[in-house]
Amino acid sequence: MVVSLKYISYVMRADNAGEGGILTLMSLAGRNTGARATAILVIMGLIGGSFFYGEVVITPAVSVLSAIEGLEIAAPSLDSYIVPLAIAVLTLLFVI
Repeated sequence: MVVSLKYISYVMRADNAGEGGILTLMSLAGRNTGARATAILVIMGLIGGSFFYGEVVITPAVSVLSAIEGLEIAAPSLDSYIVPLAIAVLTLLFVI
């Protein structure tokens, strides 16, 4: 618990002109480092950012698909329409 609170207090104080997140931590860490360390920090920041965006996309997809698969219990004849319906819902969700 103590480690978590210390980590949270450290991360909450780290900002870059009011901005936060993994890319801000990357830029703050790379301010006083050499070229090799900066390159490693950029790669780590890009990997962390890609994990974040991957999580943002996969969570709604799994949630919508599992919710729509519940239709199969109520109406088994809709089995072939589950994936197209999930794609339509996700498309509308991300367009809005």
